[in-house]
Amino acid sequence: MNQPHGSPEPSSPSPAQIAATIALLGDDRGPVQTAARERLLRWGELALVQLREGAECEHVRTRARCRALLRTFEVRDCLRRFGRLRIGRGGRGSAPALLEGAVLLSNMVRTFVPEAAELGRRLRQEAQRLRREFAGRSLPTCARLLAERLHDQLGLHGSNASVLELDHVLVDRVLKQRIGVPVSLSLIYLLVARWAGLSVAGVALPDHFLVRLHGVRPVLVDPFHGGRLITKADCARYLRSNGHDQVSEHLRDLTDRELLIHYLRSLRRAAKYRAVPETQQTLGRALDLLETS
Repeated sequence: MNQPHGSPEPSSPSPAQIAATIALLGDDRGPVQTAARERLLRWGELALVQLREGAECEHVRTRARCRALLRTFEVRDCLRRFGRLRIGRGGRGSAPALLEGAVLLSNMVRTFVPEAAELGRRLRQEAQRLRREFAGRSLPTCARLLAERLHDQLGLHGSNASVLELDHVLVDRVLKQRIGVPVSLSLIYLLVARWAGLSVAGVALPDHFLVRLHGVRPVLVDPFHGGRLITKADCARYLRSNGHDQVSEHLRDLTDRELLIHYLRSLRRAAKYRAVPETQQTLGRALDLLETS
């Protein structure tokens, strides 16, 4: 794969060079195939058009390896876009960036994830209905209406699976299958509530997740258990029964960045046995971006 006489590799390869390198992807010899893959990764977007053609070719190994390379480029692009996001610190105006972040993280694990704009339209439709119902109502009543809409009518409920299922974490799959883990259900509740005009934040308990609706007397909602209202006394009992004495530190509002960290950690655990190592590394870099920003 080296250039003759040690000459440097061209920065702008010709179509013929790209085609020849793609053909080597189907080689039975591991070192040849690996060298071809590394070169195509270096060429990046310059090779995309021909890689897409290779992904439809008749040669089985070449087709599969072209598709794997295209997926690698897709995951890298998701990470770049994720790094440019301005994740808010809470409040009503940060719902779009929060949803975009969750969708990009999901796309690093699974192909064919709906765009954030598509999911956002669905959630805003629910929010618009609720906004009209919220008008002039007390915060506890708004919390009840939110639960009635998302749990009773849409059917969102908690997963009882003993193993963390990827489909119960991915936001788009939760919306489709109506079953989710606490952090994913809370993310959906939070987004709808914000688009409906409420000020909302996530609250992380050990192995659980809640949503706080802000007002004169804030209320806590448990999306995993049908959106029921939870008191601070309920939380204190839960925490102490699980060996946690510092109640107040667990009941603080999370920033949106912290909420995405919890979502990402659940995603990594659920994808541990399904995602390729390169995907796990990308999720690790995404976590670094969130934790160090």
